[in-house]
Amino acid sequence: MRDMTEQEIRNFIREWTWGTLIGVEGNKPYAVELSYGTDGEYIYCGSMPGGRMSRCIIANPNVVFKICDSDRSYSRWRAVIIEGRAERLTDYADILYSVRCIARQRGLPENTFDRIARRVANDPESNSIRLPIKVFGGRISG
Repeated sequence: MRDMTEQEIRNFIREWTWGTLIGVEGNKPYAVELSYGTDGEYIYCGSMPGGRMSRCIIANPNVVFKICDSDRSYSRWRAVIIEGRAERLTDYADILYSVRCIARQRGLPENTFDRIARRVANDPESNSIRLPIKVFGGRISG
């Protein structure tokens, strides 16, 4: 096992589509698995409006985003962690940019989730977020 280089970490973040958002509720960790997108500077994702993760981020925006990959035997694996303050997106243009990043990351047409952006922007309990890719690390097998 070894530390990943910054380039390996950034490549993995761009390549993968699924991660775990970890927040804090009171003094307990809480996690949700979700798809995400990136533009190289931020991770963009979101969870259910008004849900438990939304409440966690409103109360404490410090989060961790974890991305992992492994083969079935665990002989080959890699894992990346990004730490920072989640920034809630409320502006329609920011939310639209976010969902388009997610669509591109998943290999879908860019406008696949445009309808969702309008609905999310109109929801006061929206939990569309971005997380700066500034504090991160990664490990890889072999």
